[in-house]
Amino acid sequence: MSKMSRTSLALLMVGLSVAAAALPEEDENVHMGVATCAASQCHGSAVPGDGSNVLQNEYVTWTQDDPHARAYDSLGNEKSRAIAARLGLESASSAKICLDCHTDNVPQARRGERFHLSDGVGCESCHGGAETWLSSHYNTPAVTHEANLQAGLYPTENIAARAELCLSCHLGNNNKFASHRIMAAGHPRLAFELDTFTELWRTAGRQPHYRVDADYRERKGDVSHTYTWAAGLLTEGRQRLQLIEGPAFDGDGMFPELGLYDCHACHRTMKRVQWQALPRHGGAGPGVPFVQDGTFVMAMALARAISSADGDAVEKGLAALHRAGGDNVEAIRSAANELHTVLARLQSRLSVEKLRGREMQLLREILATGADGNYLDYISAEQAFMAVQMLVIELDDPRLENQLDGIADSLDDDERYRPAQFAAMLASLAEDEFDNNE
Repeated sequence: MSKMSRTSLALLMVGLSVAAAALPEEDENVHMGVATCAASQCHGSAVPGDGSNVLQNEYVTWTQDDPHARAYDSLGNEKSRAIAARLGLESASSAKICLDCHTDNVPQARRGERFHLSDGVGCESCHGGAETWLSSHYNTPAVTHEANLQAGLYPTENIAARAELCLSCHLGNNNKFASHRIMAAGHPRLAFELDTFTELWRTAGRQPHYRVDADYRERKGDVSHTYTWAAGLLTEGRQRLQLIEGPAFDGDGMFPELGLYDCHACHRTMKRVQWQALPRHGGAGPGVPFVQDGTFVMAMALARAISSADGDAVEKGLAALHRAGGDNVEAIRSAANELHTVLARLQSRLSVEKLRGREMQLLREILATGADGNYLDYISAEQAFMAVQMLVIELDDPRLENQLDGIADSLDDDERYRPAQFAAMLASLAEDEFDNNE
């Protein structure tokens, strides 16, 4: 086995334990500030550098192309001021509940001399406090990537670790969560899918702040888009279930935390009866609100592509979770724990090799689920589209790619989403896929 393949194998054993890596917001290192990365010979070059294993213009790319750089500034706009007023906050720019996701809000004792909250979601928000690795991480090959990880650099190349990091804000955890109360005050609904959101910065004219080349693969390994999607999906599902199992689900009053439920199950017109249950809802009766399950529906398709037994286990666990919604909070938590166990078992067996060559099977599972009308709710459809788009591009089939724009247009406004139209589009895509592979 070559050095490269040994390195890749070690880094791709995602397994997917990230317990040893504290999230950057929780690490013990001093966060030195974005300015400490911005020297022209480090990451502040105006143009990509030559003869380096990194681009060296990462700081400029971040300031110009990455919305994370403006996350703090957004707290001062009119919309944020209105949200803060509705929540009874003096200012969104000073409220912990806002700063925790809109900037690198580490405790005062862990802020270096050049640290500024106004920098927004900067380098150390994702890569961890640089106190112990700032002066050595560029000294390669004398200092290896593994040595930097040991010194506190956050392992963003580890898919599960990256997913947990992103989801700490794009979903929330037991320390911070965009609750139903916050959304009711005007905060946008949160949506996320790891592979899609990672690749957003490689499209629409934006420049990525890192390049996946031979050197990157040597040091950090390489994974497919399908694996990134699958591992991110299961990490999100498990984190969502952890929120249900934990104190966040208690809510602020007589109701459980409604931010973990399907928004569109309640926020739709009252002029006609639209409530409808699917088999995955486990026989829950009218009026029972459904836990947001777009991630779990995709996990069910993923599991079926791996084995029928895995698919049955996820389907059974999801039905039990919905059915428990008609009982009480403890029943929901118990069902969440059971489904969490199923997803953890599936994730522990997930590997790049297991998914290689299954892209078409995955696509067929997702399209068949949609053609049968299972994406009644907008969030499930949104997750399905991101998965379909990833798989079609991964399969590199121009005939199928030509249909993606129309499907995307059907999702451009959640209030105008029509399940029957979406199902018909997926059925058409499935028919083309079938004809193209006869």
